[in-house]
Amino acid sequence: MLFGIGFFVTPSDSVAIIAANAENAIQYFKTGLKGLARSMMTSGALVRVAEKLNLPFYEVWYPTIPRKLSICEEESFVTGSDHIREKDGTWTVLVWLSIIAFRNKDKKLREKLVSVSDVVF
Repeated sequence: MLFGIGFFVTPSDSVAIIAANAENAIQYFKTGLKGLARSMMTSGALVRVAEKLNLPFYEVWYPTIPRKLSICEEESFVTGSDHIREKDGTWTVLVWLSIIAFRNKDKKLREKLVSVSDVVF
């Protein structure tokens, strides 16, 4: 689960934000994403990201992550990647930290830092 000051980021929104920032903020995805997927019972946020990034999109059942996917999520607050082809909560936390670090990389001393809410909204 991801909480900001006064708000909660749903798993569906979290994975969509991860996918939208992946190629720039996450070294593992610098060469590009192969495709995105979600389980059947989640929102369509990831579909919109896939369309905007012109990526293949799939609806799948966990725990399988086909080789044609880079990032996947399900309704039980779990995000996965093809780095181990399994659900990985620790990876999700590290990815969010990478996104925050990337968004703040050009900030000067004493300049207001980008927060989770800035990334989400």
